[in-house]
Amino acid sequence: MTTLSSKDWHQILARGVLTALLFQGFLTNNPLWIVTAIFHQFPLFSVGLQYGVRPLLISSGLSFCCITLLSGVKPALLQSLCFLTPCLLVTSLALHYRQASNKQVKWYPIGRLVASLTAYILGLTAFLTVTLLTNENLQSLQQTLLEGIGKFNHNLEALYRPFIAQLVMILPAFFASFLFLFTLINGILAQSTLQKFSCNLRPTPSMSRFELPWWPWWALAGIGIFAFFGNGTVGMVSINMLWVLLNAFMLEGLAIIHSYSTKYEQRNLFLWIFYTLMVVFGWLALPVLILGIFEPWLNLKERLCKI
Repeated sequence: MTTLSSKDWHQILARGVLTALLFQGFLTNNPLWIVTAIFHQFPLFSVGLQYGVRPLLISSGLSFCCITLLSGVKPALLQSLCFLTPCLLVTSLALHYRQASNKQVKWYPIGRLVASLTAYILGLTAFLTVTLLTNENLQSLQQTLLEGIGKFNHNLEALYRPFIAQLVMILPAFFASFLFLFTLINGILAQSTLQKFSCNLRPTPSMSRFELPWWPWWALAGIGIFAFFGNGTVGMVSINMLWVLLNAFMLEGLAIIHSYSTKYEQRNLFLWIFYTLMVVFGWLALPVLILGIFEPWLNLKERLCKI
C-alpha cells in the first residue's frame, strides 16, 4: 500500500465530511440542494479511485458518523444501504486486477463490474418492494403523492388518483434505477476528473469493450416469468426487479453505439449528438435496449469492428 502524506489524509477526511454535508440536501426542501445531493457520492468515489479501498473505508466511516450526528441513525443507515455500499462495491471491483502471462495488467472487466452492481440493486429492489408496498405503507405513499399534487392544483388530485395508484406500485423500481444510474454517473465523473489531474489508479475503461456476463439474460427470463404469471407480492417484486434489470441491457446497447462511433473521426461529437437526441427523444432508448438484449445473438460489436 502506498504511503500517504498528511496532505493526502486531509483530502481523504475532508471528502468524507463533504459527502455527509451534501447528503443533507436530500433532507431539505431546497431544490438546488437536492440536485447537489444527487452527486454526494462523487467525493467518496474520488477517494477510492485515487487512494484505494482502505482510505475509502476510512472516509466512508467518517461520513457515516457525520450523518449520524447531523440527522440521526436512520438516515445514516439509509445512506449506507443505498449509496455507500454500491460505492464501495464498484470501487473495490474497479481496482481489482491481475498480472497476465505477458506481464500486462488485466483490470476487472467493466461489464462484470456493472453486473455485480446490478445484482446488488436487484436485491435492494426486492427489499424495498416488500418493505414499502405493504398495505399500510402503500396507502401512505399514495396519500403523500396525492397531497403533493394537491398543493399545486386541487383538481389534479382527483384526476391523477388512478394514475398514482399504479405509479406507486413501481416506485421501488424508479428509486432503484435512480441509484443504479447515479452511482455509475458519480463513478464516471470521479474517474474523469482524476484522469485530468493524472491521479487515477486505474486507466479509464473503454465502453466499446463493455460486455455483460451471461447471468443477466438468465435472470431476465426467470424474473420475466414470475412478473407475467406471479400474483400478489411475488408479482410486484418481479415487476420492479424486471424494470431495474433492463438498465444493464441498456448499457449493453450503448456499448454497441460506442463501438459504431469508432468509425467516425469526430467520435466524441457523434456521441454527444446521439446522447442529446436520446435525452430529447426518449423513444430512442427503446431500440438501444432491444439491441442490448439481443446482442449475444446479433454480435454487432464484433461485426462493427470488422467493417
